[in-house]
Amino acid sequence: MSDIAKVDKKTYDYLMEEPPERWVRSCSPQRRYDMLTTNIVESMNSVPLEARELPILRMMDFIQVKLQRWFYERRNKAEGSFYDVSCWVEDELKKKINLAFTLNVFPVDSWHSRVEEAGITFLVDLNKRTCDCFQFQFDELPCIHAIAAIEMRNIKKSNFCSHWYLKESWLKTYERQIYPVGHTDSWIVPESVKSQIVKPPYFKVPPGRRQKKRHIPATKSSKNNIQVWSLQKNWS
Repeated sequence: MSDIAKVDKKTYDYLMEEPPERWVRSCSPQRRYDMLTTNIVESMNSVPLEARELPILRMMDFIQVKLQRWFYERRNKAEGSFYDVSCWVEDELKKKINLAFTLNVFPVDSWHSRVEEAGITFLVDLNKRTCDCFQFQFDELPCIHAIAAIEMRNIKKSNFCSHWYLKESWLKTYERQIYPVGHTDSWIVPESVKSQIVKPPYFKVPPGRRQKKRHIPATKSSKNNIQVWSLQKNWS
């Protein structure tokens, strides 16, 4: 926080307006993973951009076809993987291996190891999956210190990853199939639904051409918010 204050005092004051447990993972009383964003929602929101001009049923058909293809491709990719974890996790672990080989490891017992990095000592507990750097327990993936201890014992690194990162969880995410709804003549609609009359909402069309893209004003305040978000990401 002192480093942030040196860069921008306003950012420091902005962060300190809220208690650290609301924006620092190490202070959070609950388990949180990385940043809380709406990226996946915004990505999905941009997919049917062109389909929004279609009638509601045609737009639903578009979404169904898109999801059907996504689930099929991702399920095949997961089934064809030779790793015990997802491809992303395997790549992340490979990135850490080279750094882990540069560390000094001193085993304490079957589970504990003392790992030295740049003159700093970290205690790794493979049984509890913890490290003094806290990255092991926060990300639920082995940090470079844990990987160094694991490699010395010649154990599979996937044994120390959260079950959410395993291949079986990856497969379970896309285990269901997305089927087409079929022709309207084949639909079985309950009478309670048929009897309902749904009218379109009242909407007054504003003058001028309809806006299809969101315009973010390049104001000073928005730039400051981006800077604050970047600092939060780097320092959380």
